[in-house]
Amino acid sequence: MGAGTGVRATRSTARPGNSLARSQGDRVAEPGDELAEGLEALLGRIGEELSFNDAKGTAPYRLGMHDGLRFAEDAVADLLRRHGRAAETADRPIDA
Repeated sequence: MGAGTGVRATRSTARPGNSLARSQGDRVAEPGDELAEGLEALLGRIGEELSFNDAKGTAPYRLGMHDGLRFAEDAVADLLRRHGRAAETADRPIDA
């Protein structure tokens, strides 16, 4: 669960999006036809948000954001795995 699954994180300063934007259909992630599909999309979006946040540096605010996003990423991945779905998370230098 969490770090150590072997997926490499990328750093991106491109904002992942705004869940209130019409271009995203007023959604954070696509809900899919099943709950698990929606959770998989949410897991991907959390990963994008982590990469965006991590690219902004390690100020105390950013570290707090990282911890909160990492908690959410680990929780969603764990839920998916417990229900037989593949869910990978990325190791990030800031996790240490």
